[in-house]
Amino acid sequence: MINIIIIIILTILLYLLFYNIYQIKPLVLLHPNITTSLTIIIILLVWNIPFSTYNQGGQYITELLGICIVVLAVPMYETFSVLMKNFKIIILSSLFSIYVTFISMFAFLKMFGIDKEIILGLLPKSITSAMAIEASKIINTSESLAVLGVIITGISGAIIGRLILNLFRIKNPIARGCALGMASHVMGTSQAVEEGRITGSFSSLSIPITGILTIIHLPVFVYLVNLLY
Repeated sequence: MINIIIIIILTILLYLLFYNIYQIKPLVLLHPNITTSLTIIIILLVWNIPFSTYNQGGQYITELLGICIVVLAVPMYETFSVLMKNFKIIILSSLFSIYVTFISMFAFLKMFGIDKEIILGLLPKSITSAMAIEASKIINTSESLAVLGVIITGISGAIIGRLILNLFRIKNPIARGCALGMASHVMGTSQAVEEGRITGSFSSLSIPITGILTIIHLPVFVYLVNLLY
């Protein structure tokens, strides 16, 4: 029990430390989600601590993710009328995004001869961890692999998401919000919220919509993987 408390406190303190650093120097690579994760990984490797030991406390923090995501409802409530006017846009762009994600990921991984089971495990990579775990159960793949895909997608989206949008001169807050939320879920949304209420709201709403549509289309993606591999 003592170890669990220590792990939880250590994780929270590290996050608060890097959050304050990020407030002083708001560089993408210094985002607390990234720096906290990397620091914990380094600690586990240096002191040869099994992840299962860390996860005795870490699992309780993970369980809070489903509750904490409700906070994203605040900017959505404040911009409700704008969201409803553009709801069809979110649905259509989300459908487009999940198929583009599937096609690009499948083509890239198959090109390098990656095992089919890994491809199947990475199918729910652009939704939240909680939804990805449930999705992995639906298609009978590794939960750990699904969560790993979510983490990598979130971190990479947080690092390069806004850079790519800026590179292509995409300035519309609705387009930016949808792109960040659909491509890299909560971590992308944390970047979108920094840009303003409209961007954050559309990114927030994109998360559950993309998650639900991804899960609905999972049988189609599994069928296509089995057919084409």
